[in-house]
Amino acid sequence: MLFSGIGNLVQLQLDSKQAGDHISSTDAYAYDVARIIASIRGYALYPKDPYYRGTYEKARESMLANKEELAKIADPQTREAINAMIQIGDEYDSVAAGVYTLVDADKMNEAKQQILIPRIAKLAEASDRAHTILEAKLNDNLLQAQKAKQFQTLLIILGTLITIVASLAAAFMITLPIRRDLPKVVKAAEQIAEGDLQQTLEVSNDTTEIGKLMAAFHYMSKKLNTLILQMQKSGVQISTSSTQIAAAGKELEATVVEQLASTNEVSATSQQIAATSKELVRVMEQVTQMAQSTATSAGASHNDLNRMETVMRELSGATTSITSKLGVMNEKANNINSVVTTINKVADQTNLLSLNAAIEAEKAGEYGAGFAVVAREIRRLADQTAVATLEIAQMIKEMQSAVSTGVMEMDKFSKSVVDSVVDVSKISERVTLVIEQVQGLTPRFERVSQSIEEQSQGAQQISEAMGQLSQASQQTVDSLRETNNAVYQLDEAANGLRKEIAKFKTA
Repeated sequence: MLFSGIGNLVQLQLDSKQAGDHISSTDAYAYDVARIIASIRGYALYPKDPYYRGTYEKARESMLANKEELAKIADPQTREAINAMIQIGDEYDSVAAGVYTLVDADKMNEAKQQILIPRIAKLAEASDRAHTILEAKLNDNLLQAQKAKQFQTLLIILGTLITIVASLAAAFMITLPIRRDLPKVVKAAEQIAEGDLQQTLEVSNDTTEIGKLMAAFHYMSKKLNTLILQMQKSGVQISTSSTQIAAAGKELEATVVEQLASTNEVSATSQQIAATSKELVRVMEQVTQMAQSTATSAGASHNDLNRMETVMRELSGATTSITSKLGVMNEKANNINSVVTTINKVADQTNLLSLNAAIEAEKAGEYGAGFAVVAREIRRLADQTAVATLEIAQMIKEMQSAVSTGVMEMDKFSKSVVDSVVDVSKISERVTLVIEQVQGLTPRFERVSQSIEEQSQGAQQISEAMGQLSQASQQTVDSLRETNNAVYQLDEAANGLRKEIAKFKTA
């Protein structure tokens, strides 16, 4: 019974150590899953970054190794809690693989929807449940070991008394090493139970059960001392790291919140730029239409000026023709004046002849009476001819004066028409230049309108991109808050672990 009890005590110690290992594997598994979740969130924010891919692969490799360790747990209740946690880990690992595939395929919206599935709180709940069950099992093993130790102490004392009563000499010889070594073992066990790991047991080459027990106690004390020291160091390191992570998380959260506010401001500004660009596009379209209308009107005016120039040239030609015809009329009037002069001379000669005839009729006496009458009529006719000739000459002079005045006026008018033709030609050239410039403005307005349209589209794209960035920043803020909560829980756990470990006294 003594030896079986000692074996049971050793087994309980081994079970306690195994429970501690299972607790470590559970915590490591949960930590690996949390690293996987953090890696996919970082990979979504910084696609193609090999750091997050490497972190994911390392975390997954460690998670699978811890999963194999946890698969060795045979206790049904513990197995159920571990399976629940492993199921969550497998689910999140599958989601992570899908997220990496979606991000590599540039399907960011689907990737962001998948990122929202993993929740550290759910993982922490499953991990805490498994951790609680394993811790309870560890405490139960330690309690049973304590009871077994006390029971074995009692058995040893009773056995010693019985052996002394049965055979004092044999008992003395048998119990001498027991009395010498067993109190050391009992004292060491009591000190270990109280958390004092500073004591040491001298281990001899004794192959008896007491020697093996002392060797086992010595080995157990040494391992516990090493384990507690390592746990103390790890606790301090975890506490320090969690504090640093919490501070960095708070700072990063403040930075991301500020970035979110800046992103919202940039998004609003981009929307205003897009609206202003659309208004400019509308105004430029109106300006383009007005320029095209102006070019059309200017073209019509140019055609009218061409027709006016043609009419003015025709008018100039007609004026020149009229001037030449008036010159001909002036020449004809000069010819008529010569004829009138000749007629006037003829009338004078006729008048002189009639005078001579009257003189000869007077000389003839009564025989020349008829001839005198004829001479008188001829003289009267010559006088009338002279008067008519003078009237004709006066009319011709007046006509020549009017023709000369008309010729001068037509010359002036012709010169004015020629000057007008020159002015119309110059105006036509200027209007042609204006038309060319206006027509040249139309494609420029169209290019400006197209540029403003492209700017409007670019501003709209910037606005949409800033909206997506704002959503990503908001998700980052939410993730950081969850991370800060997880870090706070980790810090609380580390402080609790440090307080519990502080109860142990190590060498």
